[in-house]
Amino acid sequence: MATRIVRRGLLLAILGALALTFVPGCGGVRRIPVSGTVTLDGAPINGGYLEFNPDSAKGNTAKIICKSRIKEGNYNLETSGITRSDSGTGVPLGWYKVTFRNEESSRKRPVAPVDVHEKYMSAATTPLQVEVKDNPDPGAYDFKMTK
Repeated sequence: MATRIVRRGLLLAILGALALTFVPGCGGVRRIPVSGTVTLDGAPINGGYLEFNPDSAKGNTAKIICKSRIKEGNYNLETSGITRSDSGTGVPLGWYKVTFRNEESSRKRPVAPVDVHEKYMSAATTPLQVEVKDNPDPGAYDFKMTK
């Protein structure tokens, strides 16, 4: 009888372990903190958004949006993904095209646009690209734009 109980317990433990291998992870995608500076003709940009757009030509097919408001030339990216677990501070590893977007004005809050060259406003035309990786070189996420 005792052997039967031990076997039943062992069987339940094995089945439980197997079940856990089929449960999807709760952690989502690993994100790396990404922050830096953005300048326009050498002066810090104050306003607008910096966006990292996954570069499918270089293998990044993630369905995410990575963006940050630029304040006094500084930004700190956050990711919005399809699921809540894919969203949060930082950016998944991979290649990105870097774009700029002006803030939209509203009746309650008028916003003056930042006068960056239009090539920076589209992933198809931006010359800025970057690889998000572990241990980047200093300044790897600093960007210089022109009018």
